[in-house]
Amino acid sequence: MIHMSRERVIKALSEPNGPEKLVSKADQAIEPAWELFIKENNAQACSFLARLAKQKKYRQMIENKLSRGRSELYAALESGDAKLRKNAARLIGALSAPCDADKLIEALEKEHTRFVRPSIILALGSAGGDRAKSYLASYKVAAPGDESEKRHFADETEALMTAKRRLASLPKHEFAGLKTEYEFELRAPDRLVGSLLYDIEESALDEADIIGHRGNCVFVKTKAVQELLKLRSMSAMLMPVAAKADITKPAALLYCRRFIKDFFADSCSGLPPYGYRIEIKGENVDRAAISKAMAAVIDSDEVVNSPSDYEIELIAEFGKKDKNTADIYARPTVFADKRFEYRVGALPASIHPATAAAVLRYAIEHMKVNARVLDPCCGSSTLLIEREKLAPVSSSTGVDIAHKAIDIARMNAERAGSSAKFICNDMLRFEAKRPYDEVIANLPFGNRVGTHQANEKLYAGLLDKLPQWLNEDGVAILYTMEFTLLKKLIRERPGLKLVTETRTEAGGLMPGIFIIKLK
Repeated sequence: MIHMSRERVIKALSEPNGPEKLVSKADQAIEPAWELFIKENNAQACSFLARLAKQKKYRQMIENKLSRGRSELYAALESGDAKLRKNAARLIGALSAPCDADKLIEALEKEHTRFVRPSIILALGSAGGDRAKSYLASYKVAAPGDESEKRHFADETEALMTAKRRLASLPKHEFAGLKTEYEFELRAPDRLVGSLLYDIEESALDEADIIGHRGNCVFVKTKAVQELLKLRSMSAMLMPVAAKADITKPAALLYCRRFIKDFFADSCSGLPPYGYRIEIKGENVDRAAISKAMAAVIDSDEVVNSPSDYEIELIAEFGKKDKNTADIYARPTVFADKRFEYRVGALPASIHPATAAAVLRYAIEHMKVNARVLDPCCGSSTLLIEREKLAPVSSSTGVDIAHKAIDIARMNAERAGSSAKFICNDMLRFEAKRPYDEVIANLPFGNRVGTHQANEKLYAGLLDKLPQWLNEDGVAILYTMEFTLLKKLIRERPGLKLVTETRTEAGGLMPGIFIIKLK
């Protein structure tokens, strides 16, 4: 992994909404940001880490970096810089550890800067535990001393209410099935909607349920949720709530509340309250401010904004121009999506299972039943497992140079009931005892994993191996960001034929799918 330089991270963090924008380069920025936080008490770096810690992957990375006494966090809570104290509280809150409650209480009792207090209170609500719960139950927000403190009083009062809600145990509701038809927007990985349509065609969905498709989305109206949850090429299953909704007007947001209540009443056992969370998507939007404004209208005794204890998400997707208008979707978590439960471990460069399924479905006409399959850089084995889910294989073999990858691959394969065998070896040294019908691979992209220079040698070596690995009528299905490099190397090898290629999208990158055969 190539990390961003200290200077580049500082420059990015200093820009408007810098910590939020830098999240898209999290893998490259987390190490220098951590150094800036620990060694230079950089408040913006702490803010960036607080945003990252909301994701399980980065939260675990930060936990691993902390000393056992968590002295780094507690020192920041006692800093003379109010912004650093505020962001340290946000980071501690994102880590959600009850062991932090005493230090947060101590910091709150010492804190005289009003704009810092709400973050400490919210962190206590996230940390949880009996100590936090009893303290917040008796906590009183100090009255504003003058006109300038009224806004801080309101923020602290709201933070206290939110923290108390987080600590309250909301009832759980069991999904019993839809009694009425709902509209769903099924999303496929970019430019692979054909794979999703193929999945739908082979499913038990009624043709009358399918409304149509546009772009990467297929629109259906159905009660058959369990059939939707069998579509392996589906990357998201959303329920449209409001199109082009003006979030500055209460009517659209009150409709969101009504939608949540109606959905649970229609499909789940148990009574309210119903916990929800808000996710904001869009460029250059103030996510925290928008979430706060939406929750202020939607919240009620029956519908409660509870980001740490929810059963449905409201997703507001903003366009590039109008920052007040969003398409709002619901994503219930009471649906049991078990498609990819086998993935108990992953690597930073692992392909998303839905993308793997869609890539393989795209190439299905070039595959055969009971094929012998090789993945020469198998990583966490996602492609091999999804290949077995698509059609029967007679054998599947995964090769990877990293022991950690092989360990994870074996765990995932065992969980999936896969028959795949794994070998720890350099792919360029791997010799096939018998030719394979298919070689499938998610190749190193050259930015998040590996480098372009390393890929030049690796890709050339892999293509040179294909005649030895493949049957005469075999096929290679390669997924990579190194689009130009791979095309060039294929052209230089007269024994190979590029059958077809296409581009897709993954995490802001534009990888390609190549289907190659022997001439």
